Amino acid sequence: MTTDAVHDLSAQRHGNHQIERRLTVLETRFDTTLTMLPNKSDLAELKAELKADIHGESAHLSKWIAATTITMAIGFAGMIVAMLSRLHAG
Repeated sequence: MTTDAVHDLSAQRHGNHQIERRLTVLETRFDTTLTMLPNKSDLAELKAELKADIHGESAHLSKWIAATTITMAIGFAGMIVAMLSRLHAG
């Protein structure tokens, strides 16, 4: 075997070792990432929580809208009564 052949064989082994090391690092990263991703049950829980939150906020908002509407109706009725009483008085 010539020195070039020995050098090439050594470089090839070193290259294979680097490839194996990089593959191990990538597999580790992939396995770590997969454990952090949500599964179907996690997504189902989140969906249920969001639905409950949305319904709760919707009910709260509906109460505020009703209270605002009633207040505006009472305010307009008071203004109309005040204007009519001024017309009849004067």
